[in-house]
Amino acid sequence: MRKVFLLTCALLLGALNSSAQTSSVAGGWRGIWTNPTGFVFTAELTLEAGAGCKTCAATGDGSIHGKIVWTLRKVGSDASGEYAKKVGMTATEYVKGEMKGDGFLVLNGYDKDDPNGVIGIDKYRLAISDTGQVIGGITFNNGPWTGQFIAMRAQP
Repeated sequence: MRKVFLLTCALLLGALNSSAQTSSVAGGWRGIWTNPTGFVFTAELTLEAGAGCKTCAATGDGSIHGKIVWTLRKVGSDASGEYAKKVGMTATEYVKGEMKGDGFLVLNGYDKDDPNGVIGIDKYRLAISDTGQVIGGITFNNGPWTGQFIAMRAQP
C-alpha cells in the first residue's frame, strides 16, 4: 500500500513545475495522510484565504486559514491496542499559513478539537499542481518530516 501511495505522489508531484499557478487554494479538499509506520487518515480540508483570517499573524496577500477534519482509517505498527479502538473516529485540526512563492503552500496546525485523542498538531509543506486541483507533500509527523499528504479539490 505504501509503495502505491508513494508512486501516486511521485507521479502527481512530478507533474508540477516551477511555474505552478498561485491561484487561490480556498475551498474544499479531500485527501489522505500516511506515515511510514502504517497510520492512515482520510481528510476533509477547508481553506480560506486573505484578510478574513482572524487568527493569522498576517492578513495581507497569501494568508491562509482553515480546518482539517481527520478520520482515522488504520493504525500503525507501533500503536497500542487502545489506539486501534479509535479507528473510524474523527477529530478537527485548525491550520493557518501562507503561500510561499509560486505553487507552494505552508500550513501549520495551531489548535485541535479532539476529545478522543485521535490526532496531533502537524506542519505541512505542500506543492500545488498547475491546474490547482491537487495539493500534496510532506508533513512534520512529530519531527522526522515523514508524513505524506495528498488531496484533490472536493467536487461540489
